[in-house]
Amino acid sequence: EPRTIAVLGGELVAGLSYAQLHHLATAHDVRKLSRRDLPIVVARRSDGATTVATTMWIAHRFGIQVFATGGIGGIHRGDGTDVSADLQELAQTPVIVVCAGAKAILDLPATLEYLETFGVTVVGYGTGEFPAFYSRSSGLPLDVRCDTPEEVVAIWQARQKLGLPGGMLVCNP
Repeated sequence: EPRTIAVLGGELVAGLSYAQLHHLATAHDVRKLSRRDLPIVVARRSDGATTVATTMWIAHRFGIQVFATGGIGGIHRGDGTDVSADLQELAQTPVIVVCAGAKAILDLPATLEYLETFGVTVVGYGTGEFPAFYSRSSGLPLDVRCDTPEEVVAIWQARQKLGLPGGMLVCNP
């Protein structure tokens, strides 16, 4: 059951109506929300569209174990100090994120290294290569390829049974 996630009037919502989606798309005072912004919009009873990090956190609160997005954030090119909150959320929140990889403008090798360092399982769905958001390939190999949903589920269940913290990234080009 697909459910779009947002914050409306300071309330966390998982499952927006058409009218609520239209409001988010047309209102001028909708804030882009990372996890750090949640207390602000809740306290002020305002509206916000969620980043991957915030969507993960809210999904987990609602018992949603899987969600899909276009692309995740990552490490920005340069000195490596600009790191998307999406990466840390993947390391700590137990949700499967299905995406088309990280945005191609990012430092993709550094992004994959960060995910490895923080114990995030990265799976290629139907691919052995990390996709670059709008491009099927980045030239970066993945450690594991799954060709069926059952393979993905088996890895997720093993991760949970082992008690490992955090989520899993499933890359579908």
